[in-house]
Amino acid sequence: MGKESKPTQQEIATGALAGICSGYLFKKVSKYAAATAVVGYLAVQGASQAGYIKINWKKVNDQIEDLKEDLTDEISEIITDEDTLLLENEGRLKATARRAYEAFKQNAATSGSFTVGFALGILFA
Repeated sequence: MGKESKPTQQEIATGALAGICSGYLFKKVSKYAAATAVVGYLAVQGASQAGYIKINWKKVNDQIEDLKEDLTDEISEIITDEDTLLLENEGRLKATARRAYEAFKQNAATSGSFTVGFALGILFA
């Protein structure tokens, strides 16, 4: 690695400002997304009740059953081959964790101030 230097106030301030903005936008956008989903659901239900939309429930149920069967098959394959799956992914997980730790260590001030700023942005949105 290179020579480690002290974080500057500019790095800390930049991380905090980016975190506050990101947290604020995240909370605002998620509120609007949730509201849009609820309004959309209610509109579809209202249109269905009024007779504007006809839902083929047999087809919906058939597709759900097909999906359940496919998922059950895939899950049973994973469970029977669990040891192999764990061994293959263990190396990748350790390597990813090591890279994330090194990146965080190199940018600890910016990452930490971003995290605090993100929490504050969500809190005050």
